[in-house]
Amino acid sequence: MRGTVHVERDVPVPMRDGTMLLADVWRPAGSGAWPTLLQRLPYDKSSSFMAQHIVGLEPVQAVESGFAVVVQDTRGRYSSGGSFNPFFDETEDGLDTIAWIRAQDFSDGRVGMYGASYIGATQMLAASAAPEGLVAIAPQLTASEYHDGWSYSGGALQLGFLLLWVAESLAAVDLLRRPAGPGLDRARETLLEILRDPHAAYARLPLDRDDLAELAPYYREWLGHPARDVFWQVIDPGAAHGRMNVAGLHIGGWHDIFLEGTLRNYTGLRTRAPSPWARESQHLIVGPWAHGNLGDYQGDLWYGYGGASAALDLTAVHTEFFRAAAERRPADLPRARIFVMGANVWRDEDEWPLSRAREVSFFLHGEGGANSAGGDGRLGTEPPGPGEPADHYVSDPADPVPTAGGATFLPGVLLGRNSGPKDQATVAVRDDVLVYTGEPLSEDLEVTGEVVVELYAASSADDCDWAVRLVDVHPDGTGYGVVDGILRARYRRGLDREVPLTPGEPELFRFALGTTSQLFRRGHRLRVQVASSNFPRFDRNPQRWIPVHTAGPDDMRPARQTVFHDASRPSRIIVPTIPS
Repeated sequence: MRGTVHVERDVPVPMRDGTMLLADVWRPAGSGAWPTLLQRLPYDKSSSFMAQHIVGLEPVQAVESGFAVVVQDTRGRYSSGGSFNPFFDETEDGLDTIAWIRAQDFSDGRVGMYGASYIGATQMLAASAAPEGLVAIAPQLTASEYHDGWSYSGGALQLGFLLLWVAESLAAVDLLRRPAGPGLDRARETLLEILRDPHAAYARLPLDRDDLAELAPYYREWLGHPARDVFWQVIDPGAAHGRMNVAGLHIGGWHDIFLEGTLRNYTGLRTRAPSPWARESQHLIVGPWAHGNLGDYQGDLWYGYGGASAALDLTAVHTEFFRAAAERRPADLPRARIFVMGANVWRDEDEWPLSRAREVSFFLHGEGGANSAGGDGRLGTEPPGPGEPADHYVSDPADPVPTAGGATFLPGVLLGRNSGPKDQATVAVRDDVLVYTGEPLSEDLEVTGEVVVELYAASSADDCDWAVRLVDVHPDGTGYGVVDGILRARYRRGLDREVPLTPGEPELFRFALGTTSQLFRRGHRLRVQVASSNFPRFDRNPQRWIPVHTAGPDDMRPARQTVFHDASRPSRIIVPTIPS
């Protein structure tokens, strides 16, 4: 259905406290009532790049397909009134906006929400309150909670993402609203310092500083709550999946910083939504993408012309999904559509996770010690014997292992410059990285699902990090990262409490590296890298029993790390393989 599109700019939408949030309304010309799609964003509704291109839905095409579209600046952002406090106002403001839409002549009372990243958070937080009239959400590249997977990962601060998000996307507009004075001048100078040299800003200690608090008070709050406490629990939409009676279109990327949240939102609503219709109306799309980069080039690899989101026509996918939700019918979409990297093909699945996956363990073997005169350690499917000696390295937070790709949000994010599959050559040769490499594969091996590591290890410190990466080693010897994760040891017994290590005492550390879909080709080799830092993607652990966010340069301590792999302590990586 094509016709004239009518656009109203800066329409005031009243909130319950009297604050006015401004919105642009796109609708078919003439009288009528249509199902309405809502995007609530903090990144400027007037920006065609942020409000249209990045989210994968063009308002004009949506209107031509029979929808009205409302694009609103969230509280305290750009044209809207009030003060911005990330996450905490989005539930009530979302409810008030949906109620306002349903009272307008252009709306037929059925509302869908869409958008990526923080715009996905505005959807999840509104849906957590089960507002009347909300029939569908399409959260893209977003999390299921805002502690683990957004601000922290395995207890380590997502430093690379948080500081850059504040500097690139949040702080500048906030400063325009502040009154003149010394505080504003200090905040401006801090912002300029970060933008001039983000990597120098990452390296400054302590993390919690007055100048950063002046720039972004909410950043200090995030630092001050490293455990999953009540601060985070009150803004946890994942805990409300059972109240969300909505259809869901969940779009993620294998290299996206928020991938695990996308998958948890899908599985949570698929199993816990309050009606059979909602549970059956969940759909999942995962491409080979990183955050902000939905193209076919990621990191150092090209995934073929089909790897870009443009190959899917996400606007057409969205409009079919929302039309089906409005009509309470099944959408003409696969249950799950995933991109298998390495094979570089899209594949439709009837379920997620895949029940046909079979867990295979690859065990760490030292054979003289990784990075020793004996060369790399070995990776194999046979368990270790009783006499295998442990491997050792010294971790020094003053000289951390540099980030090399992965699910990152670092400078160059829109180009995928520092995310995705990056060459691990400069990391693998370091003395503080253990390397375990398998034999060349005799046949293709597909790994699709969550990758888990079980590491028997000890530290001379009372706290440290364990950072592990799975690598695809090509026949020419180049190793590209596939998936990696981290565990801050003090949180090994739960993210809601801190327990110190007993120095020198071996323990089992079990944690997920993340989820992937990767075909390891015949002739390729699997490799596992073990370290105690991944900086600046994650903050540095001072390796002392002190608050990490207040640690200064003089608080950093080297630690001797030991990784065991013998018959009684068989360190291994567990991968979900798909039978060919």
